[in-house]
Amino acid sequence: MNKVLSTYSLTRPPFSKDISAAEMIETEALQAARERLAAALEGRASAVVTGEPGCGKTCLLRAMEEALPQGRYRIHYIHNATVNRRDFYRQLSIGMGLEPRATFASLFASISQHIEDLASQQKLRVVLLLDEAHLLPMPVLDQLHILLNYQRDSKPWLSIVLVGLPELRETLKRNVLQSLNGRIPIRVHIPPLDAEQVKQYVRHRMTAAGCRREVFADDGLLLISKATGGIMRRIDVLAARCLEHAAKGKSTLIDATIAEAAIRDCAEALL
Repeated sequence: MNKVLSTYSLTRPPFSKDISAAEMIETEALQAARERLAAALEGRASAVVTGEPGCGKTCLLRAMEEALPQGRYRIHYIHNATVNRRDFYRQLSIGMGLEPRATFASLFASISQHIEDLASQQKLRVVLLLDEAHLLPMPVLDQLHILLNYQRDSKPWLSIVLVGLPELRETLKRNVLQSLNGRIPIRVHIPPLDAEQVKQYVRHRMTAAGCRREVFADDGLLLISKATGGIMRRIDVLAARCLEHAAKGKSTLIDATIAEAAIRDCAEALL
């Protein structure tokens, strides 16, 4: 990696996960998604965010969280979705700083009361971000509409954001989840990047890492776009491998030949 940094005058690896929200690229679709999600939370509504793996859903949450007014929200993030109903509320209880109770009923009552206290007494808007929500068991999903119900469904004290793969939308259409589906009116979908956006994304990441010249040629970027389907996580993997190949061969420009070699080298990671 040191050779890559020195060859292209980079201050840090350009395609690592370690990037601040301020440095994330904001395509038209991502900007619209962030603004719509922020507006939903400002309006005390709940939302569903979907997209293919690696398309930027978690990055969207980070950018949205940083953009929200400070001191008005209490945000709880849960990413362990493969748990039963009791363990789900137990980890939520721990995340809220509450003493975990022994039974599901006591856990649920404690969490509900805590949310009500935060909203009614401290005037905080409580937001529950549930990542990998397509993996949530049906008993957990089925219970969420009750968690949203305060004072006979008259107080919007809690917003829930379900984040997951596109099949999450189909899951929510099931009859058993009608009550939950009706309480989550906002739908946000993040599409893959198109070929032009892939160019912008790669060059943006290089610039953010300190590069001041063109390193990726158009023909190389076109192959990267085709091989990755416009999915940012795959782009990161392939672009990083392109840099390694180019630095090893002392090439100043990543063209189609280098991109083809990198694609062969990390083909399994692009599936």
